[in-house]
Amino acid sequence: MPRRWLQKKLPSNQQLHQQLGMDAAGNENQSRFMVWIKTKLSDPMLWHLNRRSVAGAVAVGLFVGWLPLPMQMLFAALLAASLRVHVPVSVVLVWFSNPITFPALLYAAWYVGSTILGTPMIDAPLSMNVSTLLKATANAWPVILFGSIFCATASAVLGFFLTNIVWRYGALRRWRARLSRT
Repeated sequence: MPRRWLQKKLPSNQQLHQQLGMDAAGNENQSRFMVWIKTKLSDPMLWHLNRRSVAGAVAVGLFVGWLPLPMQMLFAALLAASLRVHVPVSVVLVWFSNPITFPALLYAAWYVGSTILGTPMIDAPLSMNVSTLLKATANAWPVILFGSIFCATASAVLGFFLTNIVWRYGALRRWRARLSRT
């Protein structure tokens, strides 16, 4: 199971606090936001690898990764801390949405949104000028947002259940192997 490998690779709670400069006790210069983050991130459940926390983190990471937002990693970390799921896994899963994959994800969200809502996608002829393209794109944002939220929800639910299934399968396989050795 990748649990031991993940535990070796991911930072501990103390290491993260030290790297973020939040380990200084009694620092009066910290803002309320930093104090709130420090209290949220000091929860040991956020750093414990178990089926519940990892499956929830997968769902959070996949959901936030589909949303066309800036600072997705920060949003995923705060959402994971609020839901008390594994923060590093949720932040890492946001990385599937990067500058290379973003156009494909945006097109997929646009296609899904237009298919579900029944709105036609624009036919872009080669002679379309920039202002016409910008106007068509501006009119498409509600469809793109709907498609993004739909894809985010669907992939989060699917990721949550697949993580639970894979985790359960791995646990059963280890349990059967342990029984066969005795």
